[in-house]
Amino acid sequence: MNLLLDPFEFAFFGRALLAAVLVGAVTGALGPFVVVRRMAYIGQGLSQSVLGGVGIGLVFGAGLYSGAIAATAVATVVIYATRRRGVPIDTAIGIVASTMFAGGVAVISSNRDRSLNITNLLFGNVLGVDRDDLILVGVVVVIVAVVLFTQFKKLVATTHNPSVAAAHGVRTGAMEVVFNALLALAVVTALQVLGVLLVAATLLLPAATASLMFGSFGRLTLMSIGLGMATAVIGLYVSYYHDIASGPSIVLTGAAAFAIAAFGLPNRFRHSKAAL
Repeated sequence: MNLLLDPFEFAFFGRALLAAVLVGAVTGALGPFVVVRRMAYIGQGLSQSVLGGVGIGLVFGAGLYSGAIAATAVATVVIYATRRRGVPIDTAIGIVASTMFAGGVAVISSNRDRSLNITNLLFGNVLGVDRDDLILVGVVVVIVAVVLFTQFKKLVATTHNPSVAAAHGVRTGAMEVVFNALLALAVVTALQVLGVLLVAATLLLPAATASLMFGSFGRLTLMSIGLGMATAVIGLYVSYYHDIASGPSIVLTGAAAFAIAAFGLPNRFRHSKAAL
């Protein structure tokens, strides 16, 4: 029991644990949509693009989240505008993400303010979460929960077959905008916990693990949320007791869960990939 309670002697651990669990729930909820849509690279692309805005925001005093939100919005618009020009989506994401990432590194490296810690930006600093961070994450959790609760069937229909969904009266264009907005919010709120380079992993690992066990999209989503929260808790404790960075610890815990599901479970407990 002491192993569980001892870390709470430090106030920062409680805030970090709450933030990590909330972020795990959000990324776990959106991850199945990303996996089924075969959009693994979009999460990585958006998270890398964020560094450009974050760098400019921090250097010029606009703040971490203001710069991140602006960069995510710009990246999303430019990626889809480039796609409309006939450029393949994976190529468009790669070009935009790499350019904005390089721009962020250039701005930060040219600045002489040593208070800007690029390591924290890249890999997260969950132990530095403060009250304002928790409020932001809480607001995003509420937004994602409300949208998924009210629009879940439409989002699922758009995800599986947009043309059929449109034939049944679903405004697929609006659903795409809604989903991309939720994904952008998830990326921005996960920055402090996971950093730019690790956000995509938490969108993919819980959902990929859950997909090995469930065929129903609803059950898959619930399992993904549970895994996202559980790996956040376990990863944070591992980080605390073994003195390693919290973001990588959370991701490695998720990877271990995936490895167990993929290679350790008997076939009868694993769902056929054909359902996805």
